[in-house]
Amino acid sequence: MKGFVRKLVRCLCILFFLGRMGNSVYAADMTTETEIAPVKIAENTEPIVVVLDPGHGGENLGAEYNGYTEKEMTMIVAQAMREELEKYEGIKVYMTREGDEDLTLEERAEYAKSVNADFMFCLHFNMSENHNLFGAEVWVSAFGERYQEGYSFASVEMELLEELGVYSRGIKTRLNDEGEDYYGIIRYSTARELTTVLIEHCHLDQKNDVDFYTSEEKLRQFGRLDATAVAKYYGLRSEVLGVDYSWYEAPEIPEPLAPVKPDHSESDICVIEVESVDNATGEAAISVLAEDYDSYILYYAYSYDGGETYSELQRWEPRDADHLIFTMKIPSGIIPEIVVKVHNGFDRVKESNRIALPSVAYEEPEEVVEAGSMNAENNLLKDVEGNPALEADSETGKIPAEQSASETRSKRMMSDRQDESYSAEKNAEEKNAAGTAKSKETQITFVYFLQVSFVCMGLLFVLFLFARILTGGKLTGKKHRTKKKRHSKKKRSRKK
Repeated sequence: MKGFVRKLVRCLCILFFLGRMGNSVYAADMTTETEIAPVKIAENTEPIVVVLDPGHGGENLGAEYNGYTEKEMTMIVAQAMREELEKYEGIKVYMTREGDEDLTLEERAEYAKSVNADFMFCLHFNMSENHNLFGAEVWVSAFGERYQEGYSFASVEMELLEELGVYSRGIKTRLNDEGEDYYGIIRYSTARELTTVLIEHCHLDQKNDVDFYTSEEKLRQFGRLDATAVAKYYGLRSEVLGVDYSWYEAPEIPEPLAPVKPDHSESDICVIEVESVDNATGEAAISVLAEDYDSYILYYAYSYDGGETYSELQRWEPRDADHLIFTMKIPSGIIPEIVVKVHNGFDRVKESNRIALPSVAYEEPEEVVEAGSMNAENNLLKDVEGNPALEADSETGKIPAEQSASETRSKRMMSDRQDESYSAEKNAEEKNAAGTAKSKETQITFVYFLQVSFVCMGLLFVLFLFARILTGGKLTGKKHRTKKKRHSKKKRSRKK
């Protein structure tokens, strides 16, 4: 009996201990759940104040290209950005200009400071000197907290621009000769302890970017995108739009202790190898190894004539890759020398090694028809009309999916015979045309020979007459004087 009681007491103790452990685990799980899903609460009840700066204005037109003027484009973007931001709670929006006004950069910075702005966004579009660059970029201050906040917002902005399809040229700093921020609007804002970023949405003068700005709606899309970036950066919410970005965490950027200087050096590595060459098509697969330890690789271009001419700039994707393989087409009949150049994030260029290849010879097609083009559709229609095996149904307008094997074979044979007869006729016509051309060429050559002969004979005859006049005239005079002497002698003899 005593042994049974002891066992019962032991069982009760074990159950009590297990119960205490279960409560501890449950409590720990509850604590962990609460820490995993924290609620983001705005600490500052004052509204965020932002200033939008539509670039240029008045007599300062900004970039002009193909009928587009930057000062007008930035105003459309800014108005759309303000309309979108005003749909969010907890934000106050100002603009440096409401119309076509010409303001200095310092006046814009001073205005933003006068309204106690937390952030200023300068809206611009870009062009390049050689009209070859494309993509978007954001310029930020190189100093301290201004760099920290500017880079954090720019990361959000660039992410949205890339989602839209614009190629990212990166987030950059630039310094002048005095070691200050190069861009005046950023420099004057930094002097007033105001964070400012300069957004270059895309390039007006490059075909890769044209589709992003060719209508007012596309420009307004840029404005709404910029507003979304601001809303995400500040964790705003909007009942009107039905969005809440209070969960969003902008990238945390450490505050630099020294100015963040741009990279003025070319890339460190650029080496190429030829993977393969298709002699039938002239297509060559080229492997490129490129690295930039201070920046990143942005574009590449290739040349088959030793660098005398280059292809258009190509995207280097993915951005963090140090190796890629691309295909280039080598023209037939040349001795190619392959070279590649890469551009880093600050447009410094480095050329690769050069590789000489044997000449490739292949027949180039007279006309290349792309799938889906009007030419391809017309060719398809011609094939359908000219080939009995591809006749369409008169009611549905579609080619029947099933045909008997014998019918299909007979139609193909008829089509092949028609093709053969057609090619034979075509060859005969070509031969006749060649014979006619040769006879015409012979006729033309003979006529030309006769013409030259007549001209030469004429020249000889003229020379002969000229020589006759020079020599024959003197001889005739001499004979005439001799005859006169003889006649006079005869008269004298008669008189005697």
